[in-house]
Amino acid sequence: MEKLKFRRQYLLTPAEYEELKEWQTEKIGSHFLYVHPECKLEKASGKNDLYLVGFFLDPHDSGKKSKDILIDIAREGNIEKYPELLYSLVGRFVLIIKQNNDFIFFNDACGLKTLYYSTNGNNVYAASQPLLLAKVLKIDRTKAYDEYFNSEYVKKNIEHWIPSGLSFYENVFHLVPNHYVRASEKSQIRFYPNKNLPEGEYNDLLNKFSSLLKSIVTTAYNHLDLAFSLTAGWDSRIILSCCKDLREYIMFYTLRYRDYGDKHMDIKIPALLSELLKLKYEVFDCQKGMSEEFSVLYKQNTDMAHLNDWGKIAYGILKTYPQDKVAVKGSCSEIGRCFYYPNCKHKKNLTENDIVQLERGWSELDFIKEHIKIWFNDKKENNYGYDILDLFYWEHRMGSWQAQSQLEWDVVQETFTPFNSRELLDLMLAVNPTYRKTDNPALYRDTMKILWQDVLFVPINPIPLKKRLRKIIVGLFKPIAMILSFDFKSL
Repeated sequence: MEKLKFRRQYLLTPAEYEELKEWQTEKIGSHFLYVHPECKLEKASGKNDLYLVGFFLDPHDSGKKSKDILIDIAREGNIEKYPELLYSLVGRFVLIIKQNNDFIFFNDACGLKTLYYSTNGNNVYAASQPLLLAKVLKIDRTKAYDEYFNSEYVKKNIEHWIPSGLSFYENVFHLVPNHYVRASEKSQIRFYPNKNLPEGEYNDLLNKFSSLLKSIVTTAYNHLDLAFSLTAGWDSRIILSCCKDLREYIMFYTLRYRDYGDKHMDIKIPALLSELLKLKYEVFDCQKGMSEEFSVLYKQNTDMAHLNDWGKIAYGILKTYPQDKVAVKGSCSEIGRCFYYPNCKHKKNLTENDIVQLERGWSELDFIKEHIKIWFNDKKENNYGYDILDLFYWEHRMGSWQAQSQLEWDVVQETFTPFNSRELLDLMLAVNPTYRKTDNPALYRDTMKILWQDVLFVPINPIPLKKRLRKIIVGLFKPIAMILSFDFKSL
């Protein structure tokens, strides 16, 4: 189990840390960068010294490796131009820039490679999560720690989460997606959105979107040993449609966890798909109890470990999933699928309270309400045409909830997320919401027709028979209930 300790994580510190001496180590001025042996590390020098923790790929130049891209970026000395250089890249990474005596940090579009940081005078500390910072820096919990973990919200939500930018420790900060930070200044600088969404007719945007998505998947296949996750849903199906020419060479899989039985749609539908399309497909059992040794390690690897759910699944992955494979996930796709307004009608004149109410239980937590207020007031003006509910899902739900999930599962797998691309997300968000609604997005269906129509032969997210019958019965009796409750005396 020792090799799983802080697996795929990293630490930047001004002092040597003997416990990590077996990790990849770079001396950066007076600081030391430690990167776990199973996390990729690249460096390049030019106008600035650059260190890439993780990986990125360029779907417009599929032959380039992370190192090649990093060398190109290092030629640019002006930090203000870095957002443009990173715009089309997809991957999971933290980019550390040494500029004179300062450190500057960027990460991937949705912040899936997490960055927590702190400063003390000229000393800079950064890591995947606060428990690694605590190895080299005394950090004290804030009062929000007890408020949160003793809350009804946490008790009732196995996948509980907090907004991006927060931590439970004094002088420890979390980098929010679409921001970068200079260590000398501490405050994060928003660099995106910085322009209006692209314009175009639906068919034009559809063709660009489908072409780019396929290029992203193909480029990843050229550089990574991939395994594609399959569910009954839209996200995995549209990614599957990119694999028509690759299906003979890659593995597909489904995780069986929680109480999923053979009749669960996320088990049944992928099995039908794999049989129809002749996929190399496996189901990995993640329902067995975890060992005490793994339980202890999992809790020590991150400060918000979701042991009783994600931890149980992770143990199953460790025991069944091929450890050399990079898992392909459909996460981040729902940024463009009207998640918080499924009727495709974005509410006007939203308030910060409307944002807080999106996650049931947050309204009882003052530190979250205050943080959301600050974020909301920063973004309610000059959104460049981006709907604030989409930005909230992007920067907070993906930048925290999904990022935390991938951080915790670093202990058992590396992850690649094709939708973790600003360019791809922009193309989606530029499409009229009526074409990208949550339950039946025409953009997705039309993309599949272009890329691999056969994937549509099996239903997507079909409603189980019991739920269909319940829906019919409710529909029949609802008018009767309304009549019975009517006050006829008012006539």
